[in-house]
Amino acid sequence: METGTFPNRDLQEYIEKYFVPVKYVSGIDSEQFSRYGITATPEFIVLDAAGAEIYRKIGYFEPSLLIEQLEKARKKAVRKLIHN
Repeated sequence: METGTFPNRDLQEYIEKYFVPVKYVSGIDSEQFSRYGITATPEFIVLDAAGAEIYRKIGYFEPSLLIEQLEKARKKAVRKLIHN
């Protein structure tokens, strides 16, 4: 992910525009892995502003596919915000 997916400029711009990215590293951040129930890596978890999980995906993704997955998460967050 670090060498193939995340260096993609379109993906970086999309994430910067819509998300606050946080990266946890296996071993070093084991407390956070337990907190969020992370069972595999890479694992993407999208939280709302209150810290509630709204989306989770496991696996490697090409940049365009990851943008699609993150867009689904973003739309879900917007729907949740509208209905609350």
